[in-house]
Amino acid sequence: MPKKKQLKDLPLYRKLLLFSFFITLMIVISTAGFAFIFHTKQLESQLVDRAKGLALLWSTTIDPNDVQFAIDSHDKDNQYVKKLNEQVSMVNDKDSNYLGGIIIDGKMNSKNQLTFISISKHYEAFGLDNFYQYQPETEFLTAYNTAIKEKISTNTKVYRDEIGKWITAFYPIINNKGEVIALFAVDVNATIIETFQEKIAFYLIFSFLILSIIVYFTLRWGLKKALAPVHEIVSGINSVSAGNFNVKLNITEQADMMELSDKFNHMTEKLSVLFELLSDTSKELGSNPNTPSNMHRIEEAIEEMDNIIAKTKIQKELQRAEKMNAIGQLAASVAHEIRNPMTVVRGFLQIFLAKENFSSQELMYVQLMIDELNRAETIIHDYLSLAKPDLDQIEKVDANELSHKVMDLMSSFALMKPNITLNTDFACEIVLKGNSNELKQVLINIVKNGIEAMRSGGVLILKIYKQEEFGVFEVTDTGIGMSSDELERLGTAFYSLKEKGTGMGLMVCYQIVESMKGHIDVISEKGNGTTFRVFIPLWIE
Repeated sequence: MPKKKQLKDLPLYRKLLLFSFFITLMIVISTAGFAFIFHTKQLESQLVDRAKGLALLWSTTIDPNDVQFAIDSHDKDNQYVKKLNEQVSMVNDKDSNYLGGIIIDGKMNSKNQLTFISISKHYEAFGLDNFYQYQPETEFLTAYNTAIKEKISTNTKVYRDEIGKWITAFYPIINNKGEVIALFAVDVNATIIETFQEKIAFYLIFSFLILSIIVYFTLRWGLKKALAPVHEIVSGINSVSAGNFNVKLNITEQADMMELSDKFNHMTEKLSVLFELLSDTSKELGSNPNTPSNMHRIEEAIEEMDNIIAKTKIQKELQRAEKMNAIGQLAASVAHEIRNPMTVVRGFLQIFLAKENFSSQELMYVQLMIDELNRAETIIHDYLSLAKPDLDQIEKVDANELSHKVMDLMSSFALMKPNITLNTDFACEIVLKGNSNELKQVLINIVKNGIEAMRSGGVLILKIYKQEEFGVFEVTDTGIGMSSDELERLGTAFYSLKEKGTGMGLMVCYQIVESMKGHIDVISEKGNGTTFRVFIPLWIE
């Protein structure tokens, strides 16, 4: 398994422990590294200062004349050379065994070598002696030349030569003429820095190991204590998933976790009540014999809720069917009973309308009565449509041709309204499976409603397009629109937004479209118009 996958699969506790421990180690290592470098630099600086101080101090004990006599003699056994040897050896004897003194000739020979006129005795261990010819390194030579030319005290950084690793401080020896005849040098054996670094590294590594162990166990203890409420919550969630809604968390530490605990306990109380109600509802609706009457698992409850929703939907469909059947039967009985007397009344009113001895006002009243009878006739026709929709004949319906007929028919109706514009958008030829006459009635009703909704004028657009296995008639107007409450009641009996409407027209439209295995979607916003989308199945050969 890849390492990244293994890390992702680790529990939260181990991830936090590893992450915290890693961050702590990085901080400790960085701090130790900075401390190591800092102390090394400090030691080097202290050694340089020590060497410069000793070079200045011991140079005052050197007599320039003795140095000049030693240079001129160029003899190891010369008394001045021996005297100088004793003086420079005191640097090593008086101060430290890692320090040494050297008197260097102020002039280089033809081979660019320096001459050590006098040196401390301990240099004999390195094979050096008076008048030793030394080939200087760049660092050494730079400091040497600076001291000669500027007549000042100088020093090198740590450098390595054929003898070892050193830090050297120079102080000029000047004769009575003001000339630099030689340099007094104090060498510091820089291997002491390496020894110091080894000791520091040992102590740091030892401290690092001890500290890592302490940090690890401290983090482990702290994270366990901090995550204890989380583990309790996870345990509670597992109990709830198993159907135990009586579980209660008792977290008394950490304010945020206490709040979460209270929320969790409140949730379990609500779930307990919900599951009791769900169980009772399941019993009332007649639960599946294979399903326990008391749900103890979330999965069982979800399955039972799906069953309840399905049964509720079926019951709503049955209630709607019963309602439609009752309305149909009522429509059939009422329509036949009142049509005959209405026909007689209309006939006599039409005779009165033809009389010449009526005043214009009386004729207006007669015409008004005839119009109201016609409106009643339309309502009766809608009731009869509910009772027995004519959908026995299913045929191919050319959606474009049908839409053209409807728009041609409704254009004259639109002319009677102010500032109404009708537009069409027919993308392609679409053949539907339905009843041409009934579908024409649906479109006329919807287009007519859209025109009437645009009381101050506007634009109505009829589009036709395909969507999956349906052909879609989309009628969009820029009228007054509807609220969400009005949309919910749309298509129900006796509900209409018109002043004298009954709601039967749209109810018939819904029934016709559903009987064609289609459906109607409505999108509307108050003040921003309405869009009706009528979905009718496509004719598939």
